Amino acid sequence: MKHMHRLFWIMLLITTAVAAQNPEPLTDSKDFILRLKEQSQQNKTIKADFTEERYMSVLKEPQKSSGIFYYKKDNMLRWEKTAPSSYIFISADNKVKVRESDKVKDVSSVNQVIGRIKDLMLTLVNGNFNDSKQFEPSYFQTAQSYIVKLKPRNKRMSNSFEYIQLSFNKKNMLLDELSFFEKSGDKNVMKFSNQRVNIPLADTLFTNF
Repeated sequence: MKHMHRLFWIMLLITTAVAAQNPEPLTDSKDFILRLKEQSQQNKTIKADFTEERYMSVLKEPQKSSGIFYYKKDNMLRWEKTAPSSYIFISADNKVKVRESDKVKDVSSVNQVIGRIKDLMLTLVNGNFNDSKQFEPSYFQTAQSYIVKLKPRNKRMSNSFEYIQLSFNKKNMLLDELSFFEKSGDKNVMKFSNQRVNIPLADTLFTNF
């Protein structure tokens, strides 16, 4: 009887934990949007570690990478993969450069895809997706997170992505997870940790490798 009683409480705890992580619709998104915009305006700089997992149907195991993400107002980005290989993406003053295998390329005008990625990342970091005509947002929540699903309205983007999902920490409104779900069934999941906001970041970080 004691074993049955203990089993009951274990099952109850498991069920409660699962329910707490199961997203439910956010009926009133206005408070969330307001908090996110206010926090975004306060965040002059962001530095965060990230891990990335790329899931592809042709591979049994996900491709994994990691690195550091930097952001500085206005509209400066540095996306630096450090493992398993080095790849750096920097953007400032509408100039976009990448370095891969010690080769540097200025892709500001020659690569529209890179430009769209830059614009997309800035939209997501700045929390402007609700005002953007590129997406149709829907809002959810768990006990710890606000979750936003963005369905692309742009034809080119919708041909590639089913939706983009962002998960924000309820305590500090910082982005914890960013996922891209592709039409093919593949997905890309980025998780952010050790976020530091409003720390000094030199402008040269976004212009030089």
